[in-house]
Amino acid sequence: MASLHTSSGGVFVLAFRYPPGRQGRQFKRSLDTTSEAEARETKAIVERTIRLLKDGVLTLPANPTDDQLWLFLRSGGKIDRLPSLAKRIRMGDLCQRFLDTAAAGSYEDSTLATLLRHTNNLKGVLGERTWADEIGPAQLRTYIQAREQAPGIRGGKVKGDTIRKELETFRQLWTFASSEGFVSGENPIRQIKLPKKNRKPPFMAWEQIEAKVARGGLSEHAIAELWDCLFLREAEIAEFLDHVRKVSVDRRYPFIYPALAFCAYTGARRSEMFRCEIGDIDGSVMLREKKADTDSVFTFRRVPMHPSLKTILDSWLQGHPGGQLLFVKQNGNRLDDKTSREAFQAVTEESRWRVVRGYHILRHSFASNLARHGVPEHRIREYMGHHTEDMAQRYRHLFPEDTQSDIEKLNF
Repeated sequence: MASLHTSSGGVFVLAFRYPPGRQGRQFKRSLDTTSEAEARETKAIVERTIRLLKDGVLTLPANPTDDQLWLFLRSGGKIDRLPSLAKRIRMGDLCQRFLDTAAAGSYEDSTLATLLRHTNNLKGVLGERTWADEIGPAQLRTYIQAREQAPGIRGGKVKGDTIRKELETFRQLWTFASSEGFVSGENPIRQIKLPKKNRKPPFMAWEQIEAKVARGGLSEHAIAELWDCLFLREAEIAEFLDHVRKVSVDRRYPFIYPALAFCAYTGARRSEMFRCEIGDIDGSVMLREKKADTDSVFTFRRVPMHPSLKTILDSWLQGHPGGQLLFVKQNGNRLDDKTSREAFQAVTEESRWRVVRGYHILRHSFASNLARHGVPEHRIREYMGHHTEDMAQRYRHLFPEDTQSDIEKLNF
């Protein structure tokens, strides 16, 4: 009734006809396993379900899609409520509903922008007019293959990590569609193999990156990725802030120097800098972190106030445009992503600091310099708002001069 085959990669594929017999359509479905025992177990379930359907013991819901039929057969007929054809939705409409719901929730603006980018990619490859309940493992494998060949930023290819994040958005999209009654059953993402993760390299000092670049043979994309790994020593941060202070005088971005100093001395994310209020700096700095996966709109953490930061902020507040927020535009309006990026580019573009990628370098340099001074890791995590091992791994490094002094302790 059904037969097993193996793909070139050793994954088992099940071939069968439904309805059974020569008049039935032929199907081939990957079982996503290289285990013969698991494959034979699934084959037995499918054959038994087809036999029960033929004998009238089970009844298949009317007009199922191919993926719905496969889900029914593979589950042994336990799924008795497939999505009603009267309530179907196309990918374009589903993505829009999902984004509208997300925008009304507790997501950062940057997260919403990422979700929009991911859903656009999903629609572009899977098809904006595709019915959501017709998307199965085969379509997702096609999506992965298409994205792996697509051009990425700076001339490279799209990375596995990026595709994994896009598929995580699909996971959320499917869960949302299921809650709205547009799809049912197992999320097809569970039946595919995700692209491998790209382990990000540890942060590197300025001279390490320059030495790598000087040796030649690197593409512009590879060079840009190296500068993404840059961290700044304390003396370099002091030089950078002094540069910003000097060039920002009489510019239209008076907030940029105190804002960058704030990020340097607190390890704050740019979004946390945006929402910090004047009342949040009272001997220490309170930071509001927006988390979509908690019951509260914000979580809070405190970072001790550095004396130098207090001096900088006191000076800034003397000419503050007014309002509750600590950092605002000249007209008193709230800072936004566009203005903050323009301000950063304005103070770095004609200097050696043009290789610095943005505000975030001050955040990971904050963590690295604390580690250099022997601050315990759990305290650094507390200040940074890190909650997982993965988020802290890249900060676990020593400066080049430290590792050299360690080795020089050896006396053979």
